[in-house]
Amino acid sequence: MKNKPVLQIYKSLLLYSSILVLFSIARASIAILYYPFFKEIGISKILLAFITGLRFDLASTTVLFFIPILLLNLPFRFVTKWYWHKIIAWLIFPAAVIISLFLTGDVIYFDFVKRHISYELFLMNPDDAVTVASMSYLVFLPYLISFIILLVVYFFVWKKITGLNVYVSNRMRWRILQFMVLFLGLLVVGRGGIGYKPITIIDAFASGDTKYGNLVLNGIFSMSHSMLKSKDVNHHHFKNFDEAYEIYYDKKLDKDVKFPVQKKNEKSIDKQYNLVFILVESLSFKYIDAISGKTYGVTPVLDQLSKESMVFSNFFAAGQRSVEGIQATLTGIPSIIGLPTIGIGLLANYSKLGHLAKNNGYSTIFVQSLKRRSFRVDAIAGSTGFDEFYGMEDMPILLDYQNPKGAKYGWDYEALMFALEKMKASSKPFLNYIVTSTTHTPYPTVPKHLEKYPHSLNEESGFLNTLSYTDWSIGELINGARQQSWFDDTIFIITADHALAHYQSGGFKERFHIPLIIYAPKILKAAKIINTASQLSIFPTIIDILQLKGHYSTIATSFLQPTSDPVAIIREGSVMGIISDQGYLRHSLSNRLESGTWKKDSTIDYNRLEKKLLAADQMTYELLQENRWAE
Repeated sequence: MKNKPVLQIYKSLLLYSSILVLFSIARASIAILYYPFFKEIGISKILLAFITGLRFDLASTTVLFFIPILLLNLPFRFVTKWYWHKIIAWLIFPAAVIISLFLTGDVIYFDFVKRHISYELFLMNPDDAVTVASMSYLVFLPYLISFIILLVVYFFVWKKITGLNVYVSNRMRWRILQFMVLFLGLLVVGRGGIGYKPITIIDAFASGDTKYGNLVLNGIFSMSHSMLKSKDVNHHHFKNFDEAYEIYYDKKLDKDVKFPVQKKNEKSIDKQYNLVFILVESLSFKYIDAISGKTYGVTPVLDQLSKESMVFSNFFAAGQRSVEGIQATLTGIPSIIGLPTIGIGLLANYSKLGHLAKNNGYSTIFVQSLKRRSFRVDAIAGSTGFDEFYGMEDMPILLDYQNPKGAKYGWDYEALMFALEKMKASSKPFLNYIVTSTTHTPYPTVPKHLEKYPHSLNEESGFLNTLSYTDWSIGELINGARQQSWFDDTIFIITADHALAHYQSGGFKERFHIPLIIYAPKILKAAKIINTASQLSIFPTIIDILQLKGHYSTIATSFLQPTSDPVAIIREGSVMGIISDQGYLRHSLSNRLESGTWKKDSTIDYNRLEKKLLAADQMTYELLQENRWAE
């Protein structure tokens, strides 16, 4: 007896859904097998992870099977022919089998590092692959048996669906409309929604809970998105981790230490200080006259503040992108070639400034001039422990701008005043992290009294005018804070996300040289610090200054605990670099590319500098890959 025919799109959705079920089975397996790991997040959140995870499963399934699903639903009558829909369906089946095999491997892998497979699968050499395969066979035979049983059941389910006869509407226009709706629907779910940015790994961790985020994700999604950001780079420069550790820290690693770069702060203080952290877009060191000796004349506020602050004259950005600066300052993790940044999503456990502050009784507020979703900073803020997050959409225009909509990346005055109001409303110590953006090209026209040069959308004169505006805006924030009772107990840290990429002629150093001003006249003495330092040290310094109790991990040290051999680890796209008091070195992680000194009589040891850079790279890479960076 023949089966009653069904609509072709119905059959396609059955095939699609049967693939989605594979992801849910894998997620359920992880939740059940490793329940002790997820127990603390609670049953309700575990169940919520299945619902939230569906968004990532849909995206993965759609990207993989976008074309076959469309081919099955072309608006032509021949799609009802058995040779069309059955052959395509059976061509999809091997891919579904590979997915189920991969997800089974991901379940096994999760037991080792408590995270999903990343792109490292594609960096394995043949010997490693054979070793893993043999280990899987010998140790994880129950998983393999389960996979075989699942495969047999899945085969018969697939066969049942494939055997369905199909029909389509008699009206061509309805078939075309159906195809267009299907096409648009697949585009939406493939991107993870209708936002202008497709979902990525960081969105799974937007709640700030690493365990929940790992349950939300699936192995296909994490692997594919990590792979897009990876390159075939060797990170194993020394015999083992212990050797790399000894080279970097100039001391041996204690035996049986699971988290080698994790520290614990147990100091107690009588008073909790507030912290206002301002990350200024593209603020190169040279533009602040008082510390650089230049005469641009656009930073009178920062010039004055620097006279009353701790000022670091040899301070360097961790990279050349905003997300690298945010990652360094909020987590203490350097940007490493082949590893995703926090903007994509770090799968390993890591320390989070917002979480540490919250655990010490602070309110945590993140404000940026840009739109909330820009560069996924909303997810970054949530994943690093900030309770409140605000962007351009939340801020009313306060000044009479020539073109209120002219600032593509938002107005800094509005962001800073909005942040000030949040500080005023706080009933407990606060940590306020502010990202400004008006100084990003194209440079908007600022109020006339702040224009110091003929304005240009894309030239240095335009940047200088917007910097004049941002400097004035920071001054208005400081003036407003001075009127508050909490001002004397507040620390202001002002730095840049990265140096300005344009209008530079000073070579390697200038590409990363940024200012660092720590202003707290009632708490910290004014001083000029000439030792080399980087954004990575901001994270432990904040913990040190605020005396935040708890565990935290970083390879950097606090400014308050200077080392005898300070260096700055930086990333320049596909090149890593290291800067010391005497000079610098650039490296591809395979070969030394460039080195230089800024002291005529320098006795710099480039071999030692090279080893220290490679040691930092190996330590960071191995600890993050093995999920031993932090508990």
